[in-house]
Formats: sequence, structure tokens, C-alpha cells
Amino acid sequence: MKTFSTGLCKLFFFCVIAAFGLIAVCNGFGLGILLAALAILIPYRFKIPHFLPVLLVLSTVVHVIAIFAVQTPLEMDFATMYQAAQQVAVGDFSFQNAPYYFYCWAYQTGFVLWEAAILRLTGSMAAIKLIHALMLSGINAFIYLFARRFVEERAAQAAALLYLVTLFPTIMLCSLTNQHVSAFFLLLGIYILTSGGDHAFSVRRALLAGICLAFGNIMRPEGIVIVAGLLGTAVLLLLVRRSLRDNKKMLLGVVITVVVYLICNAAASWAIAASGINQYGLSNNWPEWKFILGFNHDTNGMYSFADMDAFGKYHHTDTPADVLAQARETEKQLIHDRIFCSPSEMLVLMLTKIQNLWCIHGLGASLGFINHTGVTWHGLNGMKVYDYAGKLDRTVFFCALFFAFWGAGSHLRRKDTRVTFDTILPYMTLMAFFCVFLIIEVQPRYAYLPQIFLYIAAAVGIHAVMQNRKETSLHT
Repeated sequence: MKTFSTGLCKLFFFCVIAAFGLIAVCNGFGLGILLAALAILIPYRFKIPHFLPVLLVLSTVVHVIAIFAVQTPLEMDFATMYQAAQQVAVGDFSFQNAPYYFYCWAYQTGFVLWEAAILRLTGSMAAIKLIHALMLSGINAFIYLFARRFVEERAAQAAALLYLVTLFPTIMLCSLTNQHVSAFFLLLGIYILTSGGDHAFSVRRALLAGICLAFGNIMRPEGIVIVAGLLGTAVLLLLVRRSLRDNKKMLLGVVITVVVYLICNAAASWAIAASGINQYGLSNNWPEWKFILGFNHDTNGMYSFADMDAFGKYHHTDTPADVLAQARETEKQLIHDRIFCSPSEMLVLMLTKIQNLWCIHGLGASLGFINHTGVTWHGLNGMKVYDYAGKLDRTVFFCALFFAFWGAGSHLRRKDTRVTFDTILPYMTLMAFFCVFLIIEVQPRYAYLPQIFLYIAAAVGIHAVMQNRKETSLHT
């Protein structure tokens, strides 16, 4: 009779939990809180054996499901680069003769060659997405591998799982963005340089790291910000430790990495130009553009069709040199005028740019096609699905942001001021991205790479919370 009563009571509360769960998942915020809580509680409460292979398999399954569930139509830059890749795959390099795109932003040629190589081998767009899915799983693994260097195992696992349940990077797989492959190789370069225990920062590792960073930058030109993070971390540690002798190996490794990175980028650009693939190599022939947009008060630092209409016509391959020179002077004057506005206007611009980059979800590039009246997605109202997905993504992200914030605060509270390269690097890289995006164009999807470092930093906050919980348990 007692056993029956106990079982009945457990059944009742199981039904209560199920009801609460249904209430939660009916709203994107609720599901986000539930997933974030599970990502942290599961490794806290249960020991997960062989976590890395489990993470890789689980991540890959989630990513592959997303690829086939969301069929994002090719639009904007994604379509332009894919069409060029289709041409290159059959030996046609005429894409470089387009009026302005691969002249102004020749650096996009690197990713075109990446897509073309996969198309040449497989002939399938799906193959590109599947390879990117594997790379995103690798990025998830890097979050765990980096975090476990300075936090306990459970906190590192929780940070990786928290990233896995964040919708934005997974949904970005559905568009042919260059962000996955670039981020993977940039993280691989950092990992090679800083791993190996006593062999970290060795000449051999620095050479390999520089090559990986260069390849990541060739895919998407964000490597310079990673380099800034590496150099900033090295300088800060030198100032904190006040000893050149003790940091000589670390400084030498970083310098060699940067030099190799620069040489490889220059060599790749020369090779692409000399081979006839793109006569402009990997250059940026319109460097003013990102600053024109970044200081545009009307669009709050985001893309401006008005600016493109006003200046884009002058940046064609057949534009006379004197006309182009005059246009550049006009653009520089415009940038100057937008910068030297009133302090209050600049403050509003900067705060709005921070919100646009860090606070607004970046699902529009991959899921925006369903966010229209009358559109259905798998039988569901597209606009409601889009709203639900956005709330889910932002809830998990802000949980990670909270833990990253808490982790940074825990460093202020520590009496032990000793810091390591691994501990400082995520925060330094985040600050580098934060500062760079204050002066150039922002879009919500541009937060893809810096968010990875935010989740690594979040592991510190998760670790601090777990330690506080452990200490509280010991005193009760």
C-alpha cells in the first residue's frame, strides 16, 4: 500500500513537471531558460564520460537536422559568392569582371575558392553545408577545450552545451556564410599556438598557428582582430608580470605567429592575382565603405542603401581615376562630418550600434525568409516561428552574457592576481571586437565570431557559481 501511495505521488508530480514544461516551451523565452538550465545542470549533476566525442556527435546531429529542416534561399552576398564559385568550379574565372563586387571586395575571392573546391569534388551545395556543420561542431569542441584550461571540467562542459543550444550559430549553417570555416581555422590557430603545455608558443607551433590564422582570414577578413587579441594579451601579461625574461618564449611565439600570418596573407593575395583567378588578389579596394556605414547616424551604423546609391556608382572597374579620386575625397569628408558631430549624437550612435550588434538576434540572414505575412513553415505561421526562434536565441545568449559578466567580476574579487594567457585571451579578444565594431558597420550576424569568445568567458562565471554552490553545501 505504501509503495502504491509513493508511486501515485511521484506520478502526480511527474504530471505537474510535464505541465510546467509545456507552459515553458509554448514561449521562446521559456524554452530558452529551460535549455540554458539543462545545459548547466546536466554536467553539474551528472558525470558525462567521454564528453568530447559525445559533444561532437550530439552537435553534428543537431546541425545536420537544422540544415535539412531550414532551406534558406540564396540571397545577397551569399548568392553572389556561390554563383562565382559555380563558375570557378568549371574553370571559368569571369566572375572577376563583374562591375564592382569582386573589385571592391576582392577579399571575398578566398571563400569563393573554398566553395568552388567543394563543388568541384561533390557538385553539391548540401556538401558545403555539411562540411560547415562539422566545422561548427569543431568550434563547439574548441569552446570546451579552451575553457577546461582554466575552469573545472563541469563548467567547461556547461559552456559548450550552452553554445550548442544557442540557435544563432546553428541556423547560420542554413545560409552559405563564410563565418563557420573562418572561425574554425582562427580558433584552430589559437589552439595550436597555446596548447602543448611546455611546448606552447614554440617556433613550430607558431608557424602552424600563423598559417591557420591566415587561412581563416582568407576565408573572412576578421583575422586581424584575433591578432590584436593575441598581441593585446601578450602586452598585458608583460605589464602585469613585469618580466621580459619570463615571458620571452610567449612573446616570441606571438610575434612569429603574426609575421607568418602577414606573410601568408600577402602570398595568397599575390598568388590569386598572378594566377588570373582575380586580378585584384585579396585586396580591399573600398576601405572607406565600412566607415561610411559605421558612422551613419540615420541607419545606426548598419547598411545604408542611400550611401550605396550615392557612392557605389564610382567604384566600378571602368571608373576614370580622377573621378574615383574625387569620390574618395568626398567619402572621407563625409566620414569626418559624421564623426565630428555633437557628443550626444555620437553617444546615441555608439549605444545603438552596441544594441544592434550584441542584443538583436542574427537569425534574419538564415530565417528571415519566413518572417512575412502569409508564409508558412512546416505548417506553422512563419512570423510566429521567427518571433519564437528570436526569443529562444536571445534568452540563451543573455544567460551566457550573464555568466561572462559574472566571471569577469570574479576576477575582480580574487585575491590571487596571477593570470595566464588562456585566462586573459577570451576577454581581450572580446574587447578588441567590441572596440572595432564601434567604428565600422554592424549587423547582428557579425557577432558570430566574438560570441564564441563570450561563451568561453562564460565558463568562468559558471565555474564561480558552481564553486559558490559547493562552498554553500559544505557549510550547511
